[in-house]
Amino acid sequence: MSGPVKVVQGEKEVPTEVLADAIVSIAGGIKSLRSGRLNDDALFLLIQHAAPTVRGRPRPIGKREIKAVLDGIAALEKTYLRKKP
Repeated sequence: MSGPVKVVQGEKEVPTEVLADAIVSIAGGIKSLRSGRLNDDALFLLIQHAAPTVRGRPRPIGKREIKAVLDGIAALEKTYLRKKP
């Protein structure tokens, strides 16, 4: 990397702890969703049907792409955060 990254929201710089807490919450939310009563196939189907349309035509999104996104979101904490000492 070329140096530290600063995240700015409006005119205020966002503290890293706020970002870390948000990443933990997002990853935890996806993990909770996937461990709920709906299985992955049901979630994928719901996401496919909720996908936006382009010029009135559905834009097909495959299960593989949906699974990759959900897996990536669930792995955010492991990928981008260090364990607390």
